[in-house]
Amino acid sequence: MTTPTNYHIMPSEEGCYNGRIVMGSAASQMALALKQLTNVKFRAAGYYPVGRSTWHPVLNQYIKASYYLGIGNLAKGATDEHDLFYFSQPTSEYIALELVYGPTQRADSDPQILVELYEISGGAVGTKIDDGILFSSPDHLQRTYTGEALGAYRCNTGARPYVATATTTYPTLPRPLYVPSANRGDELVIRVTAEDAVLYGVYIFDIYTGA
Repeated sequence: MTTPTNYHIMPSEEGCYNGRIVMGSAASQMALALKQLTNVKFRAAGYYPVGRSTWHPVLNQYIKASYYLGIGNLAKGATDEHDLFYFSQPTSEYIALELVYGPTQRADSDPQILVELYEISGGAVGTKIDDGILFSSPDHLQRTYTGEALGAYRCNTGARPYVATATTTYPTLPRPLYVPSANRGDELVIRVTAEDAVLYGVYIFDIYTGA
């Protein structure tokens, strides 16, 4: 039996809990759904929202104080770093990401976002197990100029598996992060460092290449 690629609705309860043996289309629907589950490509997922001030930077000319740290006033060259703790699955070979970010309003800024993968050692961030990927402007990231509104944009790694070679230089272009076999099923840390940009959220998906 081939595995369907589209989602199938499970049979209704009225068609199953009626005191009779289930046959025909109802049994076929459940069999196809079970086969999909045994070959699912996304095993786990996570979302990490990043709280931000909504104070408008234009008002800073009237009210300074602590509100001056709004995202529109991110200094040129400033970095925004986050360590995201994530439990991988035993079948996790790769981790794909989608980032929601906003570039700074400073003139001539070139936003870039570095993503690296670490293992946990003694309850703290340990050894780096993937040297990382780099999103940069203008190839992967949107940039803004002085006076423009600070919007929200998205970038992602895609879901195509990546195999490193002896000549690979790091960090590489955006790709899914590779999880070594010894670390699959363990708690991991995804370190995201944004320069000339701020993060609003990070989506994480486990993927594997099984049939």
